[in-house]
Amino acid sequence: MNIGIVGLGFMGASHLDAYSVLPGACVSAVCTQDERRLSGDLRSVGGNIARQKSTYDFSNTNKYAHWRELVLDPAVHIVDICLPTDLHAPVAIAGLTAGKHVLCEKPMALTTADCDRMISTAEQQNRILMIGHVLRFWPEYVFLQKFAESADYGPVRSATFLRSCGLPDWSKWLPVEARSGGAILDLLIHDIDQILRLFGMPQRVAAKPLGTVDGLMATLIYPGGPEVRLQGGWFLPGAALQMSFQIRADRAELELASEGLFLSDTAGNRSAVEVLREDGYHAQIRYFLDCCQNGKQPERCPPRASAEAVRLALLLKQSRAANGETITT
Repeated sequence: MNIGIVGLGFMGASHLDAYSVLPGACVSAVCTQDERRLSGDLRSVGGNIARQKSTYDFSNTNKYAHWRELVLDPAVHIVDICLPTDLHAPVAIAGLTAGKHVLCEKPMALTTADCDRMISTAEQQNRILMIGHVLRFWPEYVFLQKFAESADYGPVRSATFLRSCGLPDWSKWLPVEARSGGAILDLLIHDIDQILRLFGMPQRVAAKPLGTVDGLMATLIYPGGPEVRLQGGWFLPGAALQMSFQIRADRAELELASEGLFLSDTAGNRSAVEVLREDGYHAQIRYFLDCCQNGKQPERCPPRASAEAVRLALLLKQSRAANGETITT
């Protein structure tokens, strides 16, 4: 299938890398207003995860400076959106209306109304729409879901998720809240989506500011349990990306730390968990392509779940703005 990638920043380059190793995938078009990147030179692309490849051969690739041109390219079957978040909805809706399948980077959009419009258009056009919640395909988080669902460990009693990095000064648009939604929508949306996937929508949330840039510490309240907490955001520029979780069940505890994934039993015995070493972006895009090729809706990452993640993120922002006011979802 022919793919058109709109946006050649950090995420566009990551998606480009994934398509390059997947059989049956051909990046036939790319779009950016940066002439240097449009030439295939992506050495200026920054991000919070190191990448290896930096130059690409676009000699046989249609190159566009505006996303509308790529969307209307009749040779493109899939539009892959790696643009600032405020452009997700208009580009996705245009792509779906043009009869293309759409993979759109997270978060889905800045508002729940835009999320609903994207879903409605995909349904009306009978196209595949999936949002790039890559942790659903990341090996450690795939194991996390199995842990939470396993009868071997008993019900989950508590869960804590942490994620932080420095203010993304490699990007001009990410620090602009009107474009990205800020750290809660752009960064913590990863863990918000995981919390919803594991436990569903909480009954109430309460969040307070954390740090001096754009962070929070939040409690998500589920009557009868589990106790769920979320903490992190953007901190001072230059701070390294950190992510971890700690999940306690009746008969075991699962922890993701900087050294790896660990399982502890009730006696305190802690052992490393070996997971499949697969790049989450590759797994995610391979799954999306399979859905498109076989006409299957993405049950592993449904767009309505992505819309719920946006709704919960906005409620957390609302509570933080009110300095911890408890909000019923």
